[in-house]
Amino acid sequence: MRLSALLPQILVRPRWAARARTNPKRGTPALVGRRRDALRSLAFAPVAFVLLLAAGWSAAETFTPEITDTEYHHRLQVIRTAAASHPRNPLGVVIGSSRLVWGFRPETLPEPATGKTFWVNGSHVGNGPVLNRLTLHRLLRDGVWPDVAVIEVMPAFFVRENARFVVGHFAASEMKMARGYGKFPLHFDYYFLLHRFARMTDLARAFDPFAGVTTLTPRGGHPKCEEDVTEAERERRTNVVRNVYKNDLANMAVRPAADRAFRDMLGEAGRHGVRVVLIRTPEGPTFQSWYNPAGAAKFDAYLAGVAREFGTPILDARNWLDENDFFDSHHMLRRGGDKFTARFAREIAPIVGDAVPLAQPKR
Repeated sequence: MRLSALLPQILVRPRWAARARTNPKRGTPALVGRRRDALRSLAFAPVAFVLLLAAGWSAAETFTPEITDTEYHHRLQVIRTAAASHPRNPLGVVIGSSRLVWGFRPETLPEPATGKTFWVNGSHVGNGPVLNRLTLHRLLRDGVWPDVAVIEVMPAFFVRENARFVVGHFAASEMKMARGYGKFPLHFDYYFLLHRFARMTDLARAFDPFAGVTTLTPRGGHPKCEEDVTEAERERRTNVVRNVYKNDLANMAVRPAADRAFRDMLGEAGRHGVRVVLIRTPEGPTFQSWYNPAGAAKFDAYLAGVAREFGTPILDARNWLDENDFFDSHHMLRRGGDKFTARFAREIAPIVGDAVPLAQPKR
């Protein structure tokens, strides 16, 4: 064959070289393989980070349980100390939302005589059906056996609870219980991981989880209660609250998950011999005006039905206070809290009796 005929074949580049020339981004086969491995590593990196973060939180919660929900653990210490100092008195624990964190002031009550109920405040900011369930479950798990538990029923939280806020208070070991109260499978798991990521700097608190925490009174009352506000400030705060709750109060449809948590809490209390009293906490006339009347009546009927089912009395304190006893028509000022607490003691006495048999030995 003549050289002139062979020359074009000799000069033709290999196929892979031609592809590299027409698409230089792809590169050689070896380079493509390296890039593929790098992309796989990058894809696995977020998974590895999540697993590492979860392991870090799990270790921190194992050695310092207080890191997850410091507010609860501080109250646990207070309640244990209070119960130990009154061994001859039945223990009464009030559990509810921020309305009761600042509104129930048991330190203003006189020391009870032997056999009379000794009341402490076990409330937690943001408590609705799910967190009330968690609070009572934890107390029983941690060796606190109330003879009476007064549980707040705040209708708005039966309609909607902030899932991200709620799950942020669950430890990893408590997520099995939490999953039963999500809107759909893995609902709470998503927010659990999101919260752990957003708050990963909190891991440093494992060395001193109570740093900066407000010290409660010996009976669990909050030491910092607002004395008064101007009318302009009350109106401003009330408008903020209205924007938060107006849609929920117009809806008033009880979520199935809230109903499950509520019933599970009452069932667990019954199994442990804890007597429960449900309380409707005070609300100003302005706050009460936001309810859809038909929805409110339907909720009242729902609550009455559950109370009958579990043999649980209801203490209705909605109209105990005036508008000027609140700073936003549902959170009490100091004077409102004092009025509420004094009347609570009078109204609860005939419900629980002068002496309540111990449900379980204190541990």
